[in-house]
Amino acid sequence: MRPKNFIVAIILASALSAGIFLAVRMNQPAEATTAFVLPAPSPLPDFSLLDQAGAPVTASTFRGHWNLVFFGFTHCPDICPATMQILAAARKALADEGHEPLPRIVLVSVDPQRDTPELMGRYVDYFGTGNLGVTGDLDELLTLTSALGIYFEKQADDGENYAVDHSAAVLVVNPDGAFHALFSGPHLVENYVHDLPIIMDSFVAEALAPLVAKDVVVTRPMPGMKMSAGYLSLTNNTDTPIRVTRVTSPQFGSVELHESTVEDGVARMRAIPELVVPAYGTATLERGGKHLMLMKPGGDSNDVSLNFYDGDQLLLSIAANYKAN
Repeated sequence: MRPKNFIVAIILASALSAGIFLAVRMNQPAEATTAFVLPAPSPLPDFSLLDQAGAPVTASTFRGHWNLVFFGFTHCPDICPATMQILAAARKALADEGHEPLPRIVLVSVDPQRDTPELMGRYVDYFGTGNLGVTGDLDELLTLTSALGIYFEKQADDGENYAVDHSAAVLVVNPDGAFHALFSGPHLVENYVHDLPIIMDSFVAEALAPLVAKDVVVTRPMPGMKMSAGYLSLTNNTDTPIRVTRVTSPQFGSVELHESTVEDGVARMRAIPELVVPAYGTATLERGGKHLMLMKPGGDSNDVSLNFYDGDQLLLSIAANYKAN
């Protein structure tokens, strides 16, 4: 090859490589840069509180909406109104960009002693329409906050003039009514405008996948034991049944599909050859029924990966965290 042609070939090859690299980079899915997205969304616990109209608020209240949930109180002079204002500004910015659906802003009171439904209504309405204020019984509030890892503590009581220390995080609850992601402080409008569309679009894309896992629970091995159990639901979004014939995990030497039964007063647990997820249906692995038996754990990681196969065909890979038995 002549030197001139050789140089041209090098330039063309470099340009092609750069183009391929750029195309690959452009095709990579965007990632949230500030929010922490849970490996597996965590369903809200069973609780019963009240909204600003005095109507019941339960876990089902959060379904069908994207929710930005902040735990604060109306007598807070600084952090709470500032955070609510940031959430309102972020929601407006998303609306101005034409993003749909828009998240609902939810304030859950950590001061139910003073925050009546009527007061919550006036407060949340100040930051825009469509906001949800939640208050109610202290024990029910503790059920919710304990499950979500939210801290709050009432300070020394000086009559009606007291403060409440509380977590500053904003939780993202998805339309399935599950804790999906977390924004830690300090809160900035641009962080929500960037990350929320990515989180929401990713959720929609996952929901349209052929096989989707939800409500994943992997129990931590008991002291001295060499096995765990796995529970979850698998939803088939196709018109053909999906067979799961084996499951693997890098954190365990062996994973088997098992089924527990009780017949004539005798409890039995047996390995099963496959799990069939019906077309447009759901198969559930649950306590006392079909489940995963994970054996020979290795390492100290709190993370667990599960790979589902039909023969040698990989159907789905998911990540989860250990949960208490």
